[in-house]
Amino acid sequence: MPRTLIPDWIAAELEAGRSHLRPMLDSAPFDRAAVRTVAGSGDFQIVDGHVRRAPVPSPATWFPQIEPALTAAGEGRWSLPVTVTAGMLDDAAVAVPRAVGALVQLHRHGHRSLSSRLGPQAVMMDEIEVRTGSIARFLADLAVAEGDTVHLHFDRAGEFDVTR
Repeated sequence: MPRTLIPDWIAAELEAGRSHLRPMLDSAPFDRAAVRTVAGSGDFQIVDGHVRRAPVPSPATWFPQIEPALTAAGEGRWSLPVTVTAGMLDDAAVAVPRAVGALVQLHRHGHRSLSSRLGPQAVMMDEIEVRTGSIARFLADLAVAEGDTVHLHFDRAGEFDVTR
């Protein structure tokens, strides 16, 4: 059975008529802080102790299915095309859509290590954005240059890869 993402779980709770924040936190199969973070940002908001969908979709969505930059790449897998920059070749972190944070179940100020063919890959979230650690080793492995397009692959199982 596929793993449920926090935003999907909150959406199902709301569709079932359960909007009170405290009982939602008490019954969540996820970390309370992560549920509170997702419930109060992106596609949701907390008003008077109740979780509601945000009235206008946020440009920084938590849902991979409606994030325009992400492409479905199989069961629970998503692909993000990026143009290689000089910074990426020099070990810079790479900003990714907030939906990637939801996909790999990050919470605010959270960090997760994903598995990859070249060893662990860090993904972290702060107040502003979600970032992966350097992908320079993948770019060197693929022999790509600045200006080339590569695809970052993320999945619910915690796997990561970079391909052409």
